[in-house]
Formats: sequence, structure tokens, C-alpha cells
Amino acid sequence: MGCKAVNTKEKEGGIYYANRLIVKLIIGTVCSCILFFPATIQSKKVLRAGGLRALPPFAFVDKRSGVYRGFSVDLAKLLAGTTGARIKFHAMESAKLEEALVKGKIDFIIGVPNKFISNTNMQFLEPTILLERKLFVHDCCVTVTCVKDLPGHTVAIEKGSEVLDLIPDKKSIEFIEAESPEKALKLVDSGEADVYISPSGLSTTYFIQKNHFENIKEVGLPIETIPFGVAVRKDSSTLLTELSVAFGKILENKSYDTIYRKWFGQGIQFMEWQKYVKIVIGAVGLFITILLIFVFWTRTLKRKVLKITRDLQRSKQKYKDLIQFSPEMIHQISSDGRIVLANRVALQRLGYKKQEILSLRVSDLVAKECRHELESFIQSVFRVGRGEKEFIFQAKDGRRIHVEMSITTMKGLEDSEELACCFSRDITDRRRLEEELIQSERLAIMGEMAAGIAHEINNPLGIIMANTEEALSYDQKDEGIYENLVAIGRNAERAGKFIDDLLSFTRPAAPSKASINLIELIEESLSLLKQQLKQKRIRVEKQFPEKPVIFEGDDNQIQQLLINLILNSIQAMPQKGRICIRVGLNRINGTEKIRMEIEDTGVGIPEKDLSRIFDPFFTARKSKGFGLGLFISRRIVEKHNGTIRVESTIGQGTIIIIEFPAQVMLVSEAGARHVPLA
Repeated sequence: MGCKAVNTKEKEGGIYYANRLIVKLIIGTVCSCILFFPATIQSKKVLRAGGLRALPPFAFVDKRSGVYRGFSVDLAKLLAGTTGARIKFHAMESAKLEEALVKGKIDFIIGVPNKFISNTNMQFLEPTILLERKLFVHDCCVTVTCVKDLPGHTVAIEKGSEVLDLIPDKKSIEFIEAESPEKALKLVDSGEADVYISPSGLSTTYFIQKNHFENIKEVGLPIETIPFGVAVRKDSSTLLTELSVAFGKILENKSYDTIYRKWFGQGIQFMEWQKYVKIVIGAVGLFITILLIFVFWTRTLKRKVLKITRDLQRSKQKYKDLIQFSPEMIHQISSDGRIVLANRVALQRLGYKKQEILSLRVSDLVAKECRHELESFIQSVFRVGRGEKEFIFQAKDGRRIHVEMSITTMKGLEDSEELACCFSRDITDRRRLEEELIQSERLAIMGEMAAGIAHEINNPLGIIMANTEEALSYDQKDEGIYENLVAIGRNAERAGKFIDDLLSFTRPAAPSKASINLIELIEESLSLLKQQLKQKRIRVEKQFPEKPVIFEGDDNQIQQLLINLILNSIQAMPQKGRICIRVGLNRINGTEKIRMEIEDTGVGIPEKDLSRIFDPFFTARKSKGFGLGLFISRRIVEKHNGTIRVESTIGQGTIIIIEFPAQVMLVSEAGARHVPLA
């Protein structure tokens, strides 16, 4: 390959493109003068050059050493070195070069393929090399000299080759695709194919000599001739100017001629251009004078632009600080509810990370019962322009936060998406204080009512208890009547105790504790409710330990607690059903506790009501009860230093769980075993 001469057209093309590059050199020199004044000296930069992976001798990866070599590679090194930059090469296929350049993965392409010549997104620097598309045939093929002779022959091409576009009539032509130019030439050399359409005559001659193919010859004139140069993005005019200036310098110092002889075997012949130099120098002098005036004007304009830019940056920073450091939760949302921005307070209070919250809609932040209402509210805001309403946010860890939300739309550019700014003020503490105030007022009213009716109720209760005691003093032959009288007396006494409890709401007092048998107290409470259980045909299951549990507490209050809870379970089941009462001794974190569960198969409690069922006067049965049963039950448990909680599923039932600490629990017999709950 090193001994092959370039034909006459290559010489003429080289002279033509040399003249063009000389003009570009002069323009580049002028531009560099313009850039000299305002620019500061930059540190040595790195230029990223992309080139073809396999197009020797222009550019190729050496299979033995793995080094990227070729005429274009050496030329790119010279250009980068002349501009004072380091260079980094990226060898790839032709199809990926344009994408890499457009996306900014490389700064310029060395060795521009044919399909990029008409690309309006690129600018070109065209060195004095012309790429010739030629025909190479087997020695025995004497009928092919141009593409019109191809019908009736077998043609070898590379996969994905662009040379197919050069054939006007593809009928009656048998094409064989090969993985590489060498394999395609091997098919021609062996006689399996008649013709090979070369993308580059020089490159094909290189492969023929390298592989010692002896049965291949070059025929006809070039099918197509294209310049083989350097391409940059259209917006990289500065880089193109630098490369143009660098190319002029390497032409002047003969470096270009050296690498050309290295790869193609001879020097470049140029036209005599010296006669144009004097004219150009005079024009350049006038041009520089005009451009110096332009430079001063540009520097003034640049200072103004920098000042406006700094003002905009300060304004932007103030806006960001206002959003980020606001004490309220701020979200920027789109018309379909997507969260576009969330400030620091919103992330902290809701427990989300920035990327997590940006993947959500604002409706995902509120409680389930509020989502439909919020979506309708957002649609209304984008129609009207603003709005205010209260909602309940649900944090990532399940916390519920009451907020007062104010939304206003933001008018942007005509082609930009319409957004809204959502300000959410946390009013959870305010709502809690309001509810506590309401409860305090209700308790005060209840205390006044209890004090007013205590006298009226205690008198009839006293008469009932006196008559019951007198009836019990007589001998009763009917055992059933005797038991009923005992029950009447006990419940009259419990009713009087209940009146005392109502009065104690405003005057809390500790329960009078005594040792009671918890199991017996449960059995007694069930016997008092046997009529209600029988009417609704409810089955009671009991899971008690083998040995009795002696519980230290107020027997009247504990029985009132049991009756309230069992009665709630009965009322939760329309007809039939099951109540399961479980008692056991558990060790939790090294501490013994007594645990009682009352489970029913009733209708269940809605999730939104679970946090309110222990509030005074709250009831789901609008026409029955006053909403005091569970409130009183919780007061009784708390007086005994215990805890009570509820688990419920709609349509499946409810479980009430009560636990008391070890210091209020005694087991009647030493060594009683623990009975874990199912």
C-alpha cells in the first residue's frame, strides 16, 4: 500500500481542497485575533475524537497491538497538539458516530463517512483527501467496468454498507453480505463472487496487499468521489475555527505532508497560492480594524449580560430560599396532580426522600378517605385559579397530619405546562386542642347532669335495694326467684356505683382494689347477659388457664368494663355469631402481664373511626347509646394502670385487647404456668 500512487483526480482534488483550506486558515487567524482580547488563557483541555473502527489506512484498530492507528488518527493528533490540547479517541461503527457527536459524547469526527456530508447539523473541515468508491472484480470477469454492468453477476458487499445506494438497478443482481471488507474480498478472490463494491479504493488496495489476494483487479472509473475530512457540531464554531487554524499551521510546517507520505507513499501537490497573499493581507488589515471596533462593543455588551445574569441568579436564589426555608409545607403540582417540587419542611414532616416524593401525586399524600375530594378540589383550582380547604395528610410512617391547604395557579410561558403552588399549614395541634376543648365542655356538662340526676336516681335505687334485701330475708323455696333477687340487688348496687363514676369524671379518684377472681368475674358477667346472648343465638367460646387468676382491682369497675365490652360485641352481630374470650399470662420483654382478648365476628369498625372510638359521646350507632361505653372502659383500664386497644376488619369482626402490668396481678397458686394466647 505504501508504494501505490494517487491518480490524477486525487491530485486535482487535493489542490482544490488545499486552496479552500488556505482561505479558512486566514479566516481562522482573524477569528483567533478577535478571541485573543476578551479571552483568558485556559488550561490544557482534552478533545474527544470519534473515528471509524475499521477503514484502513484511514483509521483502524490494530488487531495485534490493539492500538488505534491510521492517517486520520495521526492527523487528529497533529490538530489537537497544535491547539494545545490533549486528545482521546473513541473508535466505533459508522452508525454510532453521528449519535455520539450530537449527544456531546465526542467533540469531533475524524474521517467523515458519506452519509454525514449532507447533514445540516454539522460543519466540516475538509483536508486534501478524496474518498473514491470503486469496483474490484475477479481476474476472470471481463464484462464489468461500471455499475450498469452488474446485473447478472454476483456482488459481495459488507453488511450495512451504504454503497447499495449507488446502484440504480438492483434487479438480476445476486448480493452476498460479508462481515468485513476482507471477507468480501476473499469471496471475490476465491471466485465465489464476481464483483466487490469498495467504499474506498485506497482502503481496498490496502486489504488486497495485506492479505496477498492475487486474483482481484481494479476496473473502471470511480463510482463516487467524496471528501474525507473532519466534522464538528453546528454549534461548535469555535472548535472548527481552532481546528482550521491548526490545519493551516501543519500545512505550513510540512507536518501534514509527512503523515500523508507515511500512509499513502507521496507528498501533496498544491497550486501556487502566494500570488493571493498580498491581496488577502490587505483585506485582512481592513477587516481587523473593523472587527476591533466590534470587539469593544462586544465586551461592553458582555458586561451588561453578565450583570443581568447575576441579577437573575440572585433572584432565583431568593425564590429557592423562600420555598425551602418556609415553615409551611409547599408543593408545586401539575394539573393532573403530579408533584413537581417539594420543600424541605414537606420532606421532613411527611418522611419522604426527594426522589420518592417526586414520583407521587399529591393525592397519594392524603388519607384514603380524602383522595377523591382532593382530586376534585385540584380540578376546581385549575379552573378557578385558587382555593382553600382542610385535608388530612398521611405521612410515610402512617402518621395523620391535619392541614389547611391553600392552592393558587402559576401562570408561566405559553408553551410551558400550567402549574399550581400548594401551601399546607399543619393544624394538627390546633385541631387536637379544639377537640380537647369540646370534650372538656362535654365532660363539664355531663358532670353537671350527673350531679343533678344523682339524687333522683339514688332514691329509687335505695328503695329497690331495700325491698330486695327484705325479700331475700324470707325463705325462698324457688331457687330461680332467689337468684333473680340476688341479681337485682347486685345490679342496683352496680347502678349506684355507675352514678358515682359519672360524678368522679370531674373529681378523679383511685379505685378501691381488692383481690378478685378474674375468671369467675367473667363467668358472672356472661350470666348477666345470657338473655341477650340467647336472643341473638350467639355462641360463646372461652379459653382460660387451668388455674385461677386472682386479679387485684375494683370488682365493680372490672365487671362494668367486661359488661360494656361484651355488650358491644353482642350489638355488633345482627343474628348468630361467635364471641371468644381468652385470658392468659404472658412474658413480654422480661415483664409478666395479664392479657385478655374479647373477639367477635361482627360487622367490624371502619378504619377512619378506630382512632375515635374511645372519645366521649362518639358512637357509630346513631339511634342507640350515648357514646360513653368505651370511654368509660378506657378510664377503668387506665385507673388500673393497664392498656386497651382495638383491632378490627370490616365484615370480619373486632378484637379488643386489654393488658395489665405485673404489679397489679397475682396468681393464686405458686408456680402457675404461663398460658400463651393463640
